[in-house]
Amino acid sequence: MTENTENIILEHLKRFQAGQDRIERKLEELMRRISNLEGGQVSIIQHLDHLSAADA
Repeated sequence: MTENTENIILEHLKRFQAGQDRIERKLEELMRRISNLEGGQVSIIQHLDHLSAADA
């Protein structure tokens, strides 16, 4: 009975680890995407600044 309980606990821990791994991969992907968006925003702001300077 104890061995069966240990196996069940081990299986649950493996599932939790797999879920955590998926969450971490998704978080890394989201962080990359946010970084890309921030870089694009900086580029747009710089471009607008140049346009404003050209108009002045």
